[in-house]
Amino acid sequence: MKAAFIGFVSPENDDILSTLESHAKIGYRGFEGGDLLFAKGDPKENLKKVQSFGIEPLGIGYGMEKEIPVRELIEKAKTIGVSKVMCYAGVVSMPRFGGSTDPVSKDAALRELEKFDRDAAELQKEGIDLLFHNHHFEFLESIDGVPALYFMAAHTEHLKFELDCGWACYAGYNPAAVLHSLGSRVGAVHIKDFVSGTKIIQEGMAPMPNFTTVGTGKLPLHKTLKAAAELGMEYAVVEQDFQRNLSVHETLTAAYLNMKETGFVE
Repeated sequence: MKAAFIGFVSPENDDILSTLESHAKIGYRGFEGGDLLFAKGDPKENLKKVQSFGIEPLGIGYGMEKEIPVRELIEKAKTIGVSKVMCYAGVVSMPRFGGSTDPVSKDAALRELEKFDRDAAELQKEGIDLLFHNHHFEFLESIDGVPALYFMAAHTEHLKFELDCGWACYAGYNPAAVLHSLGSRVGAVHIKDFVSGTKIIQEGMAPMPNFTTVGTGKLPLHKTLKAAAELGMEYAVVEQDFQRNLSVHETLTAAYLNMKETGFVE
């Protein structure tokens, strides 16, 4: 697999392209969040520049704060040549972002899944996959006695999943086993790590684990990457919500080298 990342570049950064070039020099060949190319200047020209660095956008966001019409998503994806749209939250994971902590009703979940699958079907007509990114809530919350993530899979046909292996591990699940259980429904993977200890509290958000550089925490990195490779994943996407002891550059460098050392990442 190739190494990729999500985050580590602020949309408010005045020099996004230079930052992407710096990360590419570490060894990264992909970045999730192609929306960055629309932040300033012509996105097609920005695409050419980042490609000259040896790095590619992997997808765009589905829209969390504001719903984006499917036709607009298709146009945006085709502008920068990506075939994935990532949805980073649903009704089950709303507590992660300061939403209601009440248990989600089956009806609410089914209404959301109906929309997800309808949009996914429209996107697939254009060769674009809609991927849902989990947090730990999708494993800890159950609907009809079934972990929410598997309920989502059972009640959709076209929706795919971007398994965040760190959140799955934090919820007490074996990421490799989850990857294999979802099989062809997996369209991408996030590689995230954490250490035990006091949870991190951010105002308005649910408590979060102590995230750490990939390969230095509880995530079974070798087994997780092996499972991702067995499913044919092209990229292993590093994510870390906030820095622990290292700088962004140090974190990305260490994460890349730790993944490469397993033999599953170029």
